Amino acid sequence: MKAKKNFMNVLGKKMTHIILILALVFAQPKGVMAAEMSPTTPPAGYDRAQSGTPQGQVSYITYQSKATNSQRRARIYLPPGYSTNQEYSVMYLLHGIGGNEDEWYNGGSPNVILDNLIAQGKIDPFILVLPNGNASGGGASDGWENFTNDLINSLIPYIESNYSVKTDSQHRALAGLSMGGGQTFNIGLANLDLFPYIGAFSAAPNTYPTSRLFPDNGAAAKSLLKLLFISCGTNDNLISFGEGVHNYCDSRGIPNSYWLIYGAGHDWNVWKQSFWNFAQMACAAGFTDSEPQKPRSAFEKIEAESYSSQSGIQTEECSDTGGGLNIGFIEDGDYVVYRNIDFDNGATSFHARVASETNGGNIEIRLASPTGRLIGTCSVSGTGGWQVYTDVRCSVSDVSGIQDLYLVFTGVDDYLINLNYFSFGKDSPTLLGDLNGDGSVDGLDLALMKMHLLGSGNDIPVDIGDFNNDKDINALDFAILKQILLEK
Repeated sequence: MKAKKNFMNVLGKKMTHIILILALVFAQPKGVMAAEMSPTTPPAGYDRAQSGTPQGQVSYITYQSKATNSQRRARIYLPPGYSTNQEYSVMYLLHGIGGNEDEWYNGGSPNVILDNLIAQGKIDPFILVLPNGNASGGGASDGWENFTNDLINSLIPYIESNYSVKTDSQHRALAGLSMGGGQTFNIGLANLDLFPYIGAFSAAPNTYPTSRLFPDNGAAAKSLLKLLFISCGTNDNLISFGEGVHNYCDSRGIPNSYWLIYGAGHDWNVWKQSFWNFAQMACAAGFTDSEPQKPRSAFEKIEAESYSSQSGIQTEECSDTGGGLNIGFIEDGDYVVYRNIDFDNGATSFHARVASETNGGNIEIRLASPTGRLIGTCSVSGTGGWQVYTDVRCSVSDVSGIQDLYLVFTGVDDYLINLNYFSFGKDSPTLLGDLNGDGSVDGLDLALMKMHLLGSGNDIPVDIGDFNNDKDINALDFAILKQILLEK
């Protein structure tokens, strides 16, 4: 895109760049908002697909536009593990003057960037929409201007009617590059009741003057903005447009994050890095925050797919009793989070409905984080199929009150476990060898173990039948139990 006018002469530009870089080295971005992070250079590989990283789904959508009186197309990214059992925040990401709904996907890899950030635990999953920002047709004289009508009155209502999303403004963000960066300023700042998170990358000459962007001298922006992120390359001839908004905001005390990439031009190097930063800064500023969930009892059945968040997990149709969904495609290190689980005055056992076509794995039961306090470990063996379910059980300890529960999966196979549902119990402490639960260890328990080993009995929880602690119930355990009874 060609600028309408030069920003400054070459010498002046070089001197300004030097001053700006020194400011960036020795200080945080000017006017940075009170979010938990500031923009920074991404690590190598941030925009490349990583082996083993769960991938979101990107597809086309078609919606009826009131602005053009026609069907229009957009792309949508659904994060890994997208589930209609939870609601997601939505970000609308706009392209430049020569592009359409495909430009970001083909040139900027935003889906890959989000996949990596989600897998690294840097952001919570959200939905990304890539529209066509030129809403020509329907008698509109300027398709770029007409897009405001299209976005607000047609595309957003379509997304909110057809996907599991949060519909309040606190969970909606707008960003764009070049022409789309100008649109982001124009649409976002004029509609702060809809877009409190705004990111303009290398904004173009279509940017409105500040007198139009801030008709109330910035009063609404001060009150409603949660994040205003402005970025540009220092060698970009369009630098004056974003800089003008930034300078105005600083002069009026409007918090903003102004980030310059030294030596960069009007290109994807700027836009991809900007998107990587904006996604994280928006989340840190509250874009993906959820209303506190009402506590759920640990002692009632909790469907596995009703998680609050996850890493590496997907859902699928479940053929077990009751149907519905299970979580699956679980690999070593993946985890699910269930917030506000009420353990009352204490739990002593964990019960889960599981399946595995491989050798299974372990479910580490932790509190507060994936590496938080370990309250129990449940061993899961192979069941002969991904939809061949059985019950497993283990002891837990040192847990009471309302907690954020993390189930962390560990094992060596490519895929480990399918989980349908789980619950906790307040059972009396388990007695090793008491297979029938009558409070004593006797010949009846030995007979039950023999039937189990012959394949004609019920499954035995490892924590009451594994005498030699090898996480398996086998002939050695039978021999140990027999010896115990002989010595009574």
